[in-house]
Amino acid sequence: FVVNGLSIMESTADMRAGRAVVDISTKPNGRSVLAFASKDGKFNLKLDADAIVEVVLEESEQTGRGIVHLLDDKRRKHLTAVMEGEDGQVHFEILRGRWGNSVQLKT
Repeated sequence: FVVNGLSIMESTADMRAGRAVVDISTKPNGRSVLAFASKDGKFNLKLDADAIVEVVLEESEQTGRGIVHLLDDKRRKHLTAVMEGEDGQVHFEILRGRWGNSVQLKT
């Protein structure tokens, strides 16, 4: 699938530490691209890194599971990642312990 613009696509990929690649690169036009990819090559997601201004970590009111949102300056969600699996909540708590509930990337 190729998805352009703000949209919804659901997928499951093992993106735990050691199993994923997170990279920021610059395109020839000067824009930055944030890429999330599984090491097995079965999952690859690219976002406009210049548009993302904040990362918000919260727990779902419905499930209690950890959720990570990447937001733009209009508070639109460019990515929502739900921590799945038996150790997903532990990984979420590690992230929240390091970063708190919110990380401002740009002011």
